[in-house]
Amino acid sequence: MRTILVPVDGASDNEGLLNTSFEIARTFGAHVEVLHVRADPRDAVPLFGEGMSGDMIEEMVEAADKNALVRANELERLFVRLYSARDYTHTTMPLDQGNAPTVEWRETIGREDEVVAARGRLADMIVTMRPDENASPMRALTLQTALFECGRPVLVLPPKAIIQDIGSHIAIAWNGTPQATRAVQGAMGFLANAEKVSVLTCGTDRTEPDGALELQGYLAWHGVSSSVVDCGTDHNDVGQALMEGCADIGADILVCGAYSHSRLLQTVMGGVTSSLMEQAGLPVLFSH
Repeated sequence: MRTILVPVDGASDNEGLLNTSFEIARTFGAHVEVLHVRADPRDAVPLFGEGMSGDMIEEMVEAADKNALVRANELERLFVRLYSARDYTHTTMPLDQGNAPTVEWRETIGREDEVVAARGRLADMIVTMRPDENASPMRALTLQTALFECGRPVLVLPPKAIIQDIGSHIAIAWNGTPQATRAVQGAMGFLANAEKVSVLTCGTDRTEPDGALELQGYLAWHGVSSSVVDCGTDHNDVGQALMEGCADIGADILVCGAYSHSRLLQTVMGGVTSSLMEQAGLPVLFSH
């Protein structure tokens, strides 16, 4: 894991997001690209401009531009303060300095989801906070885009939490799906460094009884020792069972496949991914 993409939107939880990302970079000697995308207010003119004079529209666009620039400057100052306190190096190119972490500030104008889709494909992992009422309205769309368009693992942090040290005890939600398989592959860097790894399994009609043991054997070939934890077969809400299982064993990160059912079905009927997105109290490394 050499490159980590971190989109920031100016919400109050961005400091925790950056602190966590910088500490992960320390673990892996990785490069963190902190990305802020300023929306172009001119794109919204067709939505609110009808019936307004050209002068009024131009005045609104200028005010929106000014506010966006102020927010971007505040974010960049936060970025500089946090990485400077760690004595990290700011660079846009790889440096010959061993495993020392590096950082980069990237700012652009456009749609956040589109920019993250393009940049995320060139990152080994994307880190973001879970959407909440204080976040940008674009954050939920950006998160979905990162999962479906980038082909990379996405680490989703719980809101309002400042988590600086994760990955000592990793739980894997295993059901044998391609999504879970990709999540395990994306988490290999974490798994290799973990002090403890637990494979969580919940008995459902979609889970093979011996699947957890088979994953345990696969991990052993990669030098990762693990234990199997049965979260039970009588729990109607698998997402809740996984969260309770993580709490019981003291896991500090959960590795999980995302949206093995369709996104629409999960939105309407609920599902494991939706449950974890809304309620998980620990970081979840998703992959689709």
